[in-house]
Amino acid sequence: MPPFKPQLPRLSSCLLSRPLSPVHAARRQFTRISPSPRRYPSLITTVSIVSASAAAYYLAANTFPNVPHPSRLLERLLPAPLLLDAPPTPVQTLIEATSPEEQVDTGNSTIPQFPNRIWLPYSSASSTSTKSRTLPFGTALPSNSTASGASSSGEEYTLLGLGIRKVSFLRIQVYVVGIYVATSSLPVLQESLIRSSTSSASPASTLVADEKSALREKLLSASPESEELWSRVLAGSSPGIKTALRITPTRATDFGHMREGWVRSILSRSSPAAGTLLGQPNLGVGLDESINAFKAIFGGGRKGVGKGKVLVMSRESAGQLNVYLEEEEEEEEKGEGAERKKKGGAETQAQAQAQAQEERTTRRPIKYLGGLEDERISRLVWLGYLAGKNVASEDARASVVDGVMGVVGRPIGTVETRVI
Repeated sequence: MPPFKPQLPRLSSCLLSRPLSPVHAARRQFTRISPSPRRYPSLITTVSIVSASAAAYYLAANTFPNVPHPSRLLERLLPAPLLLDAPPTPVQTLIEATSPEEQVDTGNSTIPQFPNRIWLPYSSASSTSTKSRTLPFGTALPSNSTASGASSSGEEYTLLGLGIRKVSFLRIQVYVVGIYVATSSLPVLQESLIRSSTSSASPASTLVADEKSALREKLLSASPESEELWSRVLAGSSPGIKTALRITPTRATDFGHMREGWVRSILSRSSPAAGTLLGQPNLGVGLDESINAFKAIFGGGRKGVGKGKVLVMSRESAGQLNVYLEEEEEEEEKGEGAERKKKGGAETQAQAQAQAQEERTTRRPIKYLGGLEDERISRLVWLGYLAGKNVASEDARASVVDGVMGVVGRPIGTVETRVI
């Protein structure tokens, strides 16, 4: 047998112990100084991603009403404020005419019709504080549905015009808005419009064709003349004109969207910092505090208005603002109502239909959200639908102008209760 020979060391070990050639040395040096791949994005990339996401969310929030507005995100995280001096808020009643001849087509498939007449609860004249304002009263149906003016349940308002609020370049329909005037204020509105449209020294009792055309052109104008005219009508009439906005969303709408739209309308016609209002100096002093109080009415953890529900903002004769929201029906009440309807059968449904036909009205449970004494807020919100450029709904403004033409086309004191 051949003698045992120890195993020789591997070639690689030998090479490692020997000096490297210049080529191998350069290759190893290049490998050692080459940067390793990044495992985390750089600061610039992170900022870009966050900015793009925020911009996309803000665009979606301003385009689609069911996306919460950024201003509402913090409010949802914070608890609702507790007003210790506020009284309990009982549910009131909004009464609406439901007969076919009292319905007006809206042009929207979701909300196809609006009532020509509604009855709003009386406002409390003794209240002066926004937090401790006592609630309006009256929940019974009017004794006569055809009676004009006031009744034991509330005051009658007549529809002056309506339209659809559309947003973004996609023209998404958000809600249907109707502008109402208290039936008792129709003669005051008629006289105020006629007086503001005639230049003769002797007051006219009606408008001729040329004066009506000039009034229509002025009301539809985007110039400040239309804002000055409606501002005189709303704030300069004696006695004051009672009006209301009835808003019904075509989809669930967040309060943040609606509130920010109204605030933009207010700020486009005023400057709290400069103290100007509708271009007039010193008339906007202290308006920023009233704007914050207006925002608080729609805050406090309130989500918004459901699809087909009703939000009403009324402007009293002195300009006080009252806000009402239709009460959401609880799930248990929905189930109990469906069960009663199922058990009642055709006889119960027939009785209900007969009773509704006899009353010719329907009742909506509404809750008082809050109020504001500063008449400038309600006037500027109203002007956002009636006058100037960039109104909330051109359809609503045109419909109101048509209703106004019907009012001023009759002699003073002979205005009818039905406008459109």
